[in-house]
Amino acid sequence: MADIDLMVLVPKRFNHFGVWRNAETPTDKNFRFAAKRVIWPWLGPAQNYLHWYPQLGRILSSFRPDVIDLWQEPWALVSAHTCWLRNRLLPRARIVMESEQNICKHFPAPFRWLESYTIRNATCAVGRSSGVINVLRSKGFEGRADIVGNAVDVELFRPMNREDCKSALGLSGFTVGYVGRLVERKGLIDMINALPMCPPGITMVFAGGGEFLSVLAQRAEELGRSAQVRFLPARRIEDLPQVMNALDAMILPSWTVASWKEQFGRVIIEAQACETPVIGSDSGAIPEILGEGGLVFPERNPAALAFAIAHMKANPAQMREMGRIGRQQVERNFTWRRVAEQMREVYSRCLESRSETIVTQ
Repeated sequence: MADIDLMVLVPKRFNHFGVWRNAETPTDKNFRFAAKRVIWPWLGPAQNYLHWYPQLGRILSSFRPDVIDLWQEPWALVSAHTCWLRNRLLPRARIVMESEQNICKHFPAPFRWLESYTIRNATCAVGRSSGVINVLRSKGFEGRADIVGNAVDVELFRPMNREDCKSALGLSGFTVGYVGRLVERKGLIDMINALPMCPPGITMVFAGGGEFLSVLAQRAEELGRSAQVRFLPARRIEDLPQVMNALDAMILPSWTVASWKEQFGRVIIEAQACETPVIGSDSGAIPEILGEGGLVFPERNPAALAFAIAHMKANPAQMREMGRIGRQQVERNFTWRRVAEQMREVYSRCLESRSETIVTQ
């Protein structure tokens, strides 16, 4: 967006799902980017929600933004700290609060204080799904709120020859599978339990790593289905389109648990960008993101999952149509360009809603 002077601030070093990572330098040298040291990047049970930038005040005073976009949950210290600095240094700057939390959680101190302060100071809000907006409303946010999804690179994730991709991975026949972290709450055991109820000739693929791999392998052996199950190691994002195109259907069978339900499901739009139809459970945002590009089944119901797999196998023309619709949905809502356009609209509306009163308590 040529008319926006954008600066992105990220931690120089961060902990992502237990793995320490260093900031990647953008390939575009004209991109204004700062990787700065953060305090408390990881504090055990608090995870990364208490990190903050000791240089943030100087950065805000130097750059002087009209809009500050907080891409961190409102209960994070960095969100509340940014609001506090805004009130003292740039009282006319607008705050865009982003969230992915679609369960109305009541946090312990100090997180509930941080969340309340951020919500009171935010001008606008962005959520990944309607469930997120509902949660923010229930916690007292009254400003403008918009749904802006995640994005996928549609030049990388694109339709490829399905049979060639299967052959390259040593697969054949009707193939369904999951791509991502192998953890219990993703409901992956339901895929194994569905196999005995599926029609013959089904190959089931799990592409990724995680502590749940051994449980899945053991359950497949108990059911006498090990020959139908393939485990592929985790891959770089550049290699994922081949996996997505090798699948006749991608499955996301997530479970809703007390502390989490599916917040978006990025693999849905990655599969759909490849014109691969998706079978998803009804956990959280899955039906909303999936749209008409696949089938939805009740979570924790292996029989219903097996029925959905059988339906796709028996209806190849409908399956191809769902793949085509899925790609159209992605191009309409989830490309990087479209998401950038949506965020530009958010910033513009945020600036239009200027108020002279800033909450400082």
